Amino acid sequence: MIKSLMSLRGGPRLFTGIALMQLLVAIAGFGFEPFRGRTDYAALPLSTHVHASFGIAWCVIAIAQPWLIGARKPQLHRKLGWAAAALAAAMVVTGVMTTVNAVTSGRGYPAAMVFVTNIGGLIPFAAMVIAGIQVRRRSDWHRRLLACATIMVVAPGWARIVPMGTLGLAGLLVIEAGMLAPVVWGMIHDRRTNGRIHPAWYWGVAALVSPLFMVPVAFVPAFTAWADGFAPAAG
Repeated sequence: MIKSLMSLRGGPRLFTGIALMQLLVAIAGFGFEPFRGRTDYAALPLSTHVHASFGIAWCVIAIAQPWLIGARKPQLHRKLGWAAAALAAAMVVTGVMTTVNAVTSGRGYPAAMVFVTNIGGLIPFAAMVIAGIQVRRRSDWHRRLLACATIMVVAPGWARIVPMGTLGLAGLLVIEAGMLAPVVWGMIHDRRTNGRIHPAWYWGVAALVSPLFMVPVAFVPAFTAWADGFAPAAG
């Protein structure tokens, strides 16, 4: 398998590489949490474990899909693609459940910021997946939009790598920089191979940075009061 991945060229190599990068970010972000003493995975609800498993599964599928194209197995690619579509829907549902559980248990604080950043990431992810499915017959758009969806999936992993406690809101900019790096990689690849940057990347950039524009909502008093209503009472 490793040998076949290394033999990929062109687009399949680019998109496999982007997906592999996201899997490594997820592993680095979540895999070392217990060693940092910040997360007791055994105490987390089942829905959180299911959501995390779905996220890893998505990254693995994202690696497999361009490999299948490079290996000239389009039928298996299509079948796995529809399975991934169902997985995406499940990820959104369990992502909302995980967010609500984090806030109601007191693990997510401040509640308004948790709701905005988590749900704010699920919305553009769902939008990229839906758009990618709609243009599935146009492979140039399809694979770039879904690559951006995969980048969005690992935003929580970046949030655990970046020292948010030290950087505060500035940490969000660092996270965005890490997420945009593979997009820049794709743009450079397009420029070198096709002489122009594919417009799908610009839509991907818009989706990836959109959560930043949702952050001010967390400071709206009415929304803050609504979010705090889910948090456990003090004392």
